[in-house]
Amino acid sequence: MSTLELAGFDALVLAGGRGTRLGGEGKAEIELHGQRLVDRVVAAARKTGAERVVVVGPESTCTKADSVIREDPPFAGPLAGIAAGLAELAGSENSEWTMVLACDLQRPVAVATALINGFGQRAADGLLLVDAEGHAQWLAGIYRTSALGSVCEELGENLVNAPVRRALNQLQLARVAVDDETSSDIDTPQALESARQNGRKAMAQHLPPEALNDWLEAAAKELGLDSSEVDIATVLDVAKHVAHEVARPAAPLSTFLLGLAMGSGKGDLSGLSEQLVSRAHRWADEHPDEIA
Repeated sequence: MSTLELAGFDALVLAGGRGTRLGGEGKAEIELHGQRLVDRVVAAARKTGAERVVVVGPESTCTKADSVIREDPPFAGPLAGIAAGLAELAGSENSEWTMVLACDLQRPVAVATALINGFGQRAADGLLLVDAEGHAQWLAGIYRTSALGSVCEELGENLVNAPVRRALNQLQLARVAVDDETSSDIDTPQALESARQNGRKAMAQHLPPEALNDWLEAAAKELGLDSSEVDIATVLDVAKHVAHEVARPAAPLSTFLLGLAMGSGKGDLSGLSEQLVSRAHRWADEHPDEIA
């Protein structure tokens, strides 16, 4: 399904949590693959067709969203954030549908794409994702804006820290099943480290370089280079990762650029390799194959 079948929608990115389980660090500011979590989610909403994107969170979030606002009072919970976001979006020409996304999604493009692709299955009030165990992901959905507004109005003074599940479960929503990799979020230090390790796993794999040692020695000698400066496993892992995230022809091109960067004194092999891998991850997020 293409975004053309969803004729105009807005997006709310909820970034107002305390990040208590992450040691009090605001989730929005945490970096993954060289980008802040909130920036990744805003970009995903844009990529899948959102006309206006509002982030609900601290002013310091300062993203490429159309606006950043704060729920009142701060830390009043997701429903208070949704209410504040809807008030900010009031009057938007594209307000019939609102995509709601948490800022701590590990794969925001995959989440937003799954919602767009599943929009044809929507119920009267929209749709949301469910994980492999069938748990509803309330902050990963496309909702009829008027239905969200009605829920918030009905709660009135009880909006602050109201349970999301109890409030939104009264809506008529379709469930779109996705795997755990797609639905995963980052709400603990362990989840954050796992996400970062997933980004580095190709580099962490130690490929057996013995078969290439002889060629490395011969090629380095031919070019007048010191073969000891080349870590075969690291170079091959960079190539493998780029081939997977970008395209196969990009792998040799990237390793050539890696060599140029080292020769120009831009950094050491380890640091430059991690930099390229992070860029490959961002490239995959920016160019999702799933979107028609």
